[in-house]
Amino acid sequence: MLILTPEKIRMIEKRANDAGLSYLGMMEKAGTGCAEYILKKHRSAQNIVILCGKGKNGGDGFVIARLLTAACKSVTVIKLFDTPSDALSESRYGALTGDTTVLVCPKDSAKAASAIAKADVIADAVFGIGFSGTLPENVRAVNRLCNSSGAVKIAIDLPSGVSVNGISKDFFKADETLSMLCLKKEHIYKPFSDCCGKVSVIPIGIEISCTSGLFSLSEAELAIILPKRPFDANKGTFGKAAIIAGSKNMPGAAVIAARGAIASGAGLVSVMYPDVCRNIVASSVPECIGLPLETTPDGKISASNIDKLLDALSSCKAAAFGCGMGVSEDGAELLEAVLQSYTGTLIVDADGINLLAGHIHLLKNTACKVLLTPHPGEMSRLTGLSITEVNADRERIAAAFAAKHGVFVLLKGSNTVVANPNGNVYINTSGCNALSRGGSGDLLTGIAVSLAAQGKDPFDTLILASFLHGAAGEEAEKRFTAYASTTERITECLPAAFLRLSESL
Repeated sequence: MLILTPEKIRMIEKRANDAGLSYLGMMEKAGTGCAEYILKKHRSAQNIVILCGKGKNGGDGFVIARLLTAACKSVTVIKLFDTPSDALSESRYGALTGDTTVLVCPKDSAKAASAIAKADVIADAVFGIGFSGTLPENVRAVNRLCNSSGAVKIAIDLPSGVSVNGISKDFFKADETLSMLCLKKEHIYKPFSDCCGKVSVIPIGIEISCTSGLFSLSEAELAIILPKRPFDANKGTFGKAAIIAGSKNMPGAAVIAARGAIASGAGLVSVMYPDVCRNIVASSVPECIGLPLETTPDGKISASNIDKLLDALSSCKAAAFGCGMGVSEDGAELLEAVLQSYTGTLIVDADGINLLAGHIHLLKNTACKVLLTPHPGEMSRLTGLSITEVNADRERIAAAFAAKHGVFVLLKGSNTVVANPNGNVYINTSGCNALSRGGSGDLLTGIAVSLAAQGKDPFDTLILASFLHGAAGEEAEKRFTAYASTTERITECLPAAFLRLSESL
């Protein structure tokens, strides 16, 4: 589902209005969709309170109130401002019948408090996407009553007091949010999404045609793109993944990535690591095919292994390069050889990205599809921007880098961003701070290379990997707490992450 800014939404609505779909028609469609949702999802609710503002969001609320009254519900409209400032909303207010109770706050505060206390459902149609700054005191007072109520609380577009610019004191704490036309950033980005509850999109009669842009996917939509597991499959069906990783000082990176790949469905996993790590790697991942490689004096993979490495990679559908390898000229030579000769899907992470930062020209004329998985510090080194600059404009920076270099970018962080070269940017919704620990990125790389080996295209690979990684972290946090969710424990929670998607269908 697309994620649009308020400015883009207003532009689309104006274009639709100019084309003959009137603003009135859109408002009626929005209100009708919301009323139908309430009648279907909360059919036993009898006492319903609608909080209405003075703008178009309030107009949606008046439409909802009229239709719920017509459906024989006991409806109370609480106006937070005397009269609508929008002519369209005023016309919808005028269409209310005498069967709908109308109160104005703060004048009717006592009656409003009584109605809220009796409500089964409370709908917030006060500001929608038009909120900024701080909430007026009368809205805060009503929100406090609503938040302490046992009623189901439904926000229309956005909870009053919530915007990407901040969360106001005494915001409306929604259990559910009904978003008109599309998703908004507040529905996806934490901590704002935590204020919205379960989000559902309500059509308003506009078909959005867009070849690029910001979007997110529901768990059911993600489940559809999981690799298929036919009943008559064998290990060859699910592809062979290679992991080029590790060094004398960081042998665990190869192990963590390999375990992530094994637990994500690849048919075969081959680990290519410095021979000084043989005992640790071989004993930790017995399911994997091991390829010990000659080592430099300081314990890194030597460039003398290029021919051996390329020969081994020739049978692998996907490969990962960089986890725990360290930075060296030998590493740069290896990376250049792989980029120029390997024809599968290549995930470059960690020290692979650090090597690229000093040799960015290697991304020109690659033989393979390249997927980069930087954290903000590594993205800073790739782009020359500060970490602060990267974090301030994550979607644009990831998209611009992907387009410029013809690569796929997964920019890690809260609400991980995945960009393809065509300008599409996916925002991930899973994850928690249990993932903020060493080895977490290696696990993500293992998940990604496994999905790519099973035939997923680069964009879907990174989208699925980001969600599964985050969902495993959430499960580990529930089982072990964020403090004790070691990377090994997060890996143990990958089955729950896959199950979560499968059960969403």
